[in-house]
Amino acid sequence: MNPLNSLKYLPYLFRKKFKERYIIIESDDWGLERALNKESIDWTGRKFGKENFSRWTTDSLESTEDLDCLYNVIEKFKDKFEYSPVITANFITHNIDYSSESKLNFKPLSSGYNNIENTQIRKKYEEGIKKKFIFPQLHGYSHYNCTELETYFDTEEGKEAFRNNFFVAKSTIKKNLSFLHGEMSNRNQKAGLFIEAAKEFENYFGFKSKSFIPPTFIFDIELAKILTQNGIEMIQSSNRLVNSDKKKYMFPYYRKRKGMYWSERNARLDPHPEYKFFYEQCLNSVERAYESSSPAVIDFHRVNFAGKYTPEYRERTLKELEKLFEEIHKRWPDTKFIHTQKLVEILWQQ
Repeated sequence: MNPLNSLKYLPYLFRKKFKERYIIIESDDWGLERALNKESIDWTGRKFGKENFSRWTTDSLESTEDLDCLYNVIEKFKDKFEYSPVITANFITHNIDYSSESKLNFKPLSSGYNNIENTQIRKKYEEGIKKKFIFPQLHGYSHYNCTELETYFDTEEGKEAFRNNFFVAKSTIKKNLSFLHGEMSNRNQKAGLFIEAAKEFENYFGFKSKSFIPPTFIFDIELAKILTQNGIEMIQSSNRLVNSDKKKYMFPYYRKRKGMYWSERNARLDPHPEYKFFYEQCLNSVERAYESSSPAVIDFHRVNFAGKYTPEYRERTLKELEKLFEEIHKRWPDTKFIHTQKLVEILWQQ
């Protein structure tokens, strides 16, 4: 065997082992607004063709109804485990401000969203945190490469998308899914906005985020210093990260590199017809994680339960989540559900 090929096993061979059975559920894109309303999606269909929609086209900011539905599922299992289910909610801190067409501006979480549910949504976040159903962590400033956003804003297509309240619509269309991406790429001249994101996260939630998941899994290692200087102690999902040249990182999981621990996501719940990660498949991944003395870290994206435009998909997904919790309780009742920041604390204490 080529010795160079053995390098791909380094994350497994030299990773840290765990004695406890932990499950962490990580959910990206919380707080991110896409289309502001149904009319925005209708325009996108006329512009790019409905047949070219990806599931991101109908993704939406989590609504109070979405959160109630999610919380109701978690509530059912609150007393069945010593450490009950909790979702690590990875938040974007700034959204596109559609109030002025003269310049591309962003609204921080603390100034509210572009819809009328600002107060209700914030109360729902607070309720989830208080009941230990969710625990926020940082996902980034805007989710996009701000340098490319500004360039696109000056185009006719960009201005048309902005006027229709779905500025990033093209990035949700099949065959364009990498468009405008790369917030934590060295090709984004405004990657330093991470500092503002970290400040806004602390301002909004009242504590610093200790972990971070780069938007769309793009991360250039030379940006590691800006993370550690702003309190980040662990990178989520390092097994899915790539640099701007699409090269994967091979750091051992749960070991320190560049002043941070590097974790993995080794399970997934994503029952969309195009992805087909159902609860049975997720259970198998959890079992493999336990057999290898690793936490089971489940990727459970916000799009799976954001049902403003696709309520039928939200209902199906939450049924899968409930089945997953039921089976975990049957098979491994000693499982401890923890959020990502708790995992960070465990790693640093040890």
